[in-house]
Amino acid sequence: MRVRWSIILLLWSFGSALYAQNKMVDSLRHWLAVHPAQDSTRVVNLHRLAYRLSEIDQTSAWRYANEANQLAKKLNNKVNLGQSFINYAILESLEGNYAKGQEHYLNALELFEQTGWERGKAICLNNIAENYKVMNQLDKSLDYTFRALELNKKKQEKRGMAVNHEQIGELYRRKGRYKESLKYLQEGLVLAKQADQNYQILPQILLGIARNYNDHCEFERALDYLDQATQQSQLHGEKLLQIQCYQEAATTYRLQHNFEKAKGYLQKAFDTAKEFGSVVETANLNRQMAELEEIQRNYKEALAYFQSYKMLNDSIERKKNVVRAELVELKYAAFEKDRENQRLKQIKAEQEAELRRQASWIVALASVVIVLMGVLGYAFYRNRLKQIQDAQKMQAETIRQMQVSDNIRSQIARDLHDDLGATLSGVAMLSQAAKRQLKEKDGQLTELLDLISVNSQRTVSTIRDIIWTTRPMNDSLESITTKMKIFASEMLEGSEYEFYVADNLRDYKLPSNQQYNFYLIFKEAINNIAKCANAKHVWIEIFKNNQQLCLCIKDDGVGFDTEAAKVCGNGLFNMEKRVEELDGSLTIQSVPTHGTTIELTLPLATYSNTASLSPVY
Repeated sequence: MRVRWSIILLLWSFGSALYAQNKMVDSLRHWLAVHPAQDSTRVVNLHRLAYRLSEIDQTSAWRYANEANQLAKKLNNKVNLGQSFINYAILESLEGNYAKGQEHYLNALELFEQTGWERGKAICLNNIAENYKVMNQLDKSLDYTFRALELNKKKQEKRGMAVNHEQIGELYRRKGRYKESLKYLQEGLVLAKQADQNYQILPQILLGIARNYNDHCEFERALDYLDQATQQSQLHGEKLLQIQCYQEAATTYRLQHNFEKAKGYLQKAFDTAKEFGSVVETANLNRQMAELEEIQRNYKEALAYFQSYKMLNDSIERKKNVVRAELVELKYAAFEKDRENQRLKQIKAEQEAELRRQASWIVALASVVIVLMGVLGYAFYRNRLKQIQDAQKMQAETIRQMQVSDNIRSQIARDLHDDLGATLSGVAMLSQAAKRQLKEKDGQLTELLDLISVNSQRTVSTIRDIIWTTRPMNDSLESITTKMKIFASEMLEGSEYEFYVADNLRDYKLPSNQQYNFYLIFKEAINNIAKCANAKHVWIEIFKNNQQLCLCIKDDGVGFDTEAAKVCGNGLFNMEKRVEELDGSLTIQSVPTHGTTIELTLPLATYSNTASLSPVY
């Protein structure tokens, strides 16, 4: 149980240390954060950061490599694109996909050959050799490394030459050719000391020489070079190289049966791996500790270290599965984007071919069109002139007819007002005068005179409404709603009411066939509310909806039975008949004690205003 908790704490510490790798990683992250410009320099630094993170945090490395690839494509920079392929190749190889890695290296190599960048070609050849080395194909690895070395020699690229010498020395050591191995490593050490940016290759060559001496059991010499390698890796914050140096020192002391010293260096490697945040290195160190304890017959301690190794290794495998899943998603996203780009290029090519075909037809037809245009142009001019003249005549006739119609409507209004209106008003006045002269005993005659007076006044009111709606000046919806508001204020004196008209109907004019019936339907509805609804609040709204003029009247009164009302009264029947004449629709929803809602919709005349609904006061 104690071992398990120590491992959990160790894993947690790795998570917190994951982003504190070394000076170079931190420096590159900072640069990318403060330099957002999408240029070639950003691609180079994304490439370098992806390379640095490839053995530490593969998920982040894939993200940076993918960003570098997409930006290089956007900039159409072949060198940058080749660098992004190198990142892809390294990450694929770390996943064990060596064939896919080789494919990316060859793609990068082709781009570098097109641009003539010898340094890039050498990097690709050296990395292909690294893949063959991991696959234990040492002869192929040597072949590619020597080809890379020749390219670096041409450019006198000392750092690249040092890298090649280190790899050749390691390959010869694996083949048991120690003399040749040491020769190339010593030559590489001289080159590394002369090269710029040697913070990685210099300690790596020193480590390679130490391993060579360990193979010859020259332990003092091996420890001397290991001290130098450790100092160089510490100087530049190269944590992974420090771990490798401590592991090799532990191996040196173990070969001398100095197990306490070996344990001490493995512990240093443990501490550095914890600081570095490498679970992989820590798992390997646990395995090495288990082997060391087993040699000394400390089986209990060996078992504890082995259990730690097993648990960490399982954790690594789980993490690898998560990483693989995310990498597949990143690869799929990149693949889909590339495929979309190819599809767009194909469409563009097809469009360009089609445009060229069309252009040839256009050139052939252009001459014919020019000739026809001259002939048709004059004919069109004559026809257009005739259309304009005809339109002007029609417009003049329309205006004349409208004037005649307005004059007729005005004359009707005057006649109704001066003749029939005056006559009915006189009848009402005379009936009132006759009533005053009658004696109280003539009750039946008084009732008849009252009925004549009421009917005359009601007829006068109706004629006044007809006269008002007949006048052309009252065609606008604004005039009608003003009259509607006056009527509502008189009839709904005991109730609160709200009256809203949509702004996009402010300049609307009602057709003559709608004007009078629209007002009478409203008047009938308000009369019913005033007489029967016993409402405390009434809402009136006029608006436009889907090319329909809408009137909505709602109250919170007692409501009524709509079926019974149709049988017993003429009000609803008259409203429905008026709506039917206007090709509109009328909806009445009412439930006893729950209020009434009346919705009227009429076809809307041509109208272009699109203002939003707002209250009119």
